[in-house]
Amino acid sequence: MKKLLIALLLLTPALSRAEGNRPPESPEAVARLKKEAAGLERQAAADPKNADIFVKLGFTYARLRQPNDAQRAFESAVSLDPKRAEAHYMLGLIYEKKGMKDMALSAWRACLENAKDPAMRNTASRHIHNLAAGKIGTP
Repeated sequence: MKKLLIALLLLTPALSRAEGNRPPESPEAVARLKKEAAGLERQAAADPKNADIFVKLGFTYARLRQPNDAQRAFESAVSLDPKRAEAHYMLGLIYEKKGMKDMALSAWRACLENAKDPAMRNTASRHIHNLAAGKIGTP
């Protein structure tokens, strides 16, 4: 499961850059993702202290292109487990897309501090550098 999350995480920058050019999910995929999100929402209600559920929910909403719901889920994950680097990573992307520079910087710094994966740390470092230089967006 952790490897799946890391794989999704490493694909996210490429997906977010290509989002404007990427065709929408097929109606079948959207229906499946909505069903998955509803199930994860039920799991989160039943087990509200489980950060893993909120991370999965955040990725699901990200795939559905529902950034506000994804943000809420990832924020819940980091409030439950402040060391969840992948949740900070995703929040960094979301905040950047929304133009929330200070929040993005904070998320990227938390990601850098908690990430063990060198690629994730490198990406976080690049985002911090670009944001500090006044550049908003994915490097």
